[in-house]
Amino acid sequence: MRQRFLLSDQTLFKNPDILEFDYMPDQISFREMQLADLAFRIRPGMAGMRPVNILCRGLPGTGKTTCIHHLFSEIEEATKRLVPVYVNCQNDRTKYSVYSRIYSKLLGHAPPRTGVAVSRLMDAIAKVMVERDIVLLICLDDLHYLMYEDVLNSVLYSLLRMYLDYPGCRVSVIMCESDLDLDLSRAVDGSVSSSLCAEEVSFPPYSGDEIRAILKDRMREAIWPGVISAEMLDLIVLQTQKAADLRVGLDLLKRSVLKAEWAARSTVVREDIVYAYGDASLVRLRETVRVLSDKERCILRIIADLRSYPVVTSGMVFARVQDLGGVCYTSFYERVKTLEKLGLVQLTVRQAKGRTSEIRLRYEAEEVEKVCGGKKKG
Repeated sequence: MRQRFLLSDQTLFKNPDILEFDYMPDQISFREMQLADLAFRIRPGMAGMRPVNILCRGLPGTGKTTCIHHLFSEIEEATKRLVPVYVNCQNDRTKYSVYSRIYSKLLGHAPPRTGVAVSRLMDAIAKVMVERDIVLLICLDDLHYLMYEDVLNSVLYSLLRMYLDYPGCRVSVIMCESDLDLDLSRAVDGSVSSSLCAEEVSFPPYSGDEIRAILKDRMREAIWPGVISAEMLDLIVLQTQKAADLRVGLDLLKRSVLKAEWAARSTVVREDIVYAYGDASLVRLRETVRVLSDKERCILRIIADLRSYPVVTSGMVFARVQDLGGVCYTSFYERVKTLEKLGLVQLTVRQAKGRTSEIRLRYEAEEVEKVCGGKKKG
């Protein structure tokens, strides 16, 4: 009889979905102050007024997106006057895609993918807003991706000044940003800054006790009792605190249990966590690489492949890119600058037979190749 592997029902999980990053808990722990601040600034929209523009700032994995989704669900249950629209700027990085997301929310279907001007989408959105007498609240999550595509000013300007071209249209934005050094007033034009006047809500990193409480709650619902001991949970908490990213802890819980299952054990041991941490610690790298274009990912793979050289220069990488089909140098260097802005590489300009740059990976080359899917052939 053929042995079945994929359909085996032997599992240490009660409900593994609870450990996924997109899971929405009923209660948001240790973010009561931030939720209250956000709600206070959003509340005018419930009465038809324009809410305050907000900047949510905090490192990845500090609860920004979870809080936004929680409040947006509450808004949708309470009123039809204020319409929240969530935009993930990792995926929607152009002005057209941002307005497509808003269009889909209001009209119930996506616009044509090509052949339609942004102005036509804006016309349709404005018509619905006026007819239904609604206020729009747009969340631009991971705002910096719009900066990398050089469309941040254009998107914010058109949203915040929509009332000028379409009288009666009221729009506010919530911006989520993980770059603690970003000065938004310098990142946008004066005309945008004067309309924005965003009030900041800060999301500090979770403390060790807060991480333990959150992971313990998730563990209780997701994993059968006794699988992860208090000692093993302490180890997971320690690694999560080092990474300053709650998502690392959630990933560690899941991967360490999967490792124990694979070894046919009923409990997680230290080696499972050590093994799992090699993957869990790459959460941020995987999330960043996921949104790269094919050409950006190819360039990153080439940089990793050149790790045996003492120094990797932009010229060396460009030569390899040319061998694979190539792009012009200006386009190539803009993509390298994008990799730098995303925290994947470090660029150091040096003078050597003309202006060139040294490129240094911010992650281990083996980790980059693993996340990118191995070495680029050819």
